[in-house]
Amino acid sequence: MYIIKILGVKIKLNLLFLVVILIFGYFRLLDKAVITFGSAFLHELTHVAVAKGNGIGIDEVELLPFGGVAKYNDLLELDPKVEIKTAMAGPLCNLFLAAVMVICLRYSFFNAGWGLFLIRTNLVIAFFNLLPALPLDGGRVFRAFKTRQLGFRQATKLTICLSRYLAVTVGVLALIGLWFGYFNIMLLIIAFFIYTSTFKENRNNIYILMRYLNQKKQRLKERKILRNEELVVIETTKIKKVIEKFKPKSFHTIMVVDNDLNIIATLTEEEIITALLELGINIQIKDLI
Repeated sequence: MYIIKILGVKIKLNLLFLVVILIFGYFRLLDKAVITFGSAFLHELTHVAVAKGNGIGIDEVELLPFGGVAKYNDLLELDPKVEIKTAMAGPLCNLFLAAVMVICLRYSFFNAGWGLFLIRTNLVIAFFNLLPALPLDGGRVFRAFKTRQLGFRQATKLTICLSRYLAVTVGVLALIGLWFGYFNIMLLIIAFFIYTSTFKENRNNIYILMRYLNQKKQRLKERKILRNEELVVIETTKIKKVIEKFKPKSFHTIMVVDNDLNIIATLTEEEIITALLELGINIQIKDLI
C-alpha cells in the first residue's frame, strides 16, 4: 500500500507493518506504533538521502517494522564504497536518534516511558539491520567488502549462504525458546523473512551482474581510464566461472592457457560479455578462440 511520495520516491507499507500497527492499536498502544513507524521511516529516508547524494536513483521504499527495502533504479552494487555508505546510513540514523533521546531523558526533556521505548526501538532497528544477511544493511555492507576481493557474483553467493545460515540459526533459537516456554513470534518472522529473501537475491544476482558489466563499458568511455586486472584461465573453463571473478572498477584481460600452461590466446572482458550474451553462460573459453 503506497502512502506518500518524498523526493520522487514512493513510500510503501509492507503488509507485515500493517499487522504490527493493528496489533499495537488493538492493545491501545498507538503512541508506540507511531514511534515504531517514525523510526523505520527515518531509517529509510536516510538511505534515500545518502543514495541520492551519491547520484543513485530510487524508485520505491517498502517499510517493514524493522526497517525497509529500497528499490534502486541505478546499480548501487556497481560501487562498493557507495553501497557501504548508503547501507550504513540507516542504522547510524537510528543510533543517532537513540543517543539524542538518552540526552533528552538525562535532562528530563521527554516523557520517560516514550523515551525509553524510542531508545529500545531504534537500537533494535539499528542492530537488526546490521546483521550480515541480505537484504539487510549489514548484508549489503558485507557483500560490498567481499566484492572488492571476490567479484560481485561470488560475493553475493557467499553472503546468501551466510544469510541462510543466520536465518536457520534464528529460527532454531525461536523453537528452542518455545521448548522452554518462551515464544517470540518476531524471531520466526525474521527468520522466515531473511531466508525467503535470499531466493530473490539469488534470482537477481545474474541480472544485476549483467547490468553492471554492460555499464562498465559506458563507464570506461566516460572516464577514459579504468584499472586493469589480468586473469589466467585454462581453456576448458566455463564463461560463468570467469565472470564470477570480475570486479567493479576494473577492466579485465583474460590470458587463456592449455593444460600444459602454454599461452594460446588473450581475450578482453568485452569479448567475454559478448559471448555470454550470444552463447550463454555454460560455454567454455576455448569456444571463443
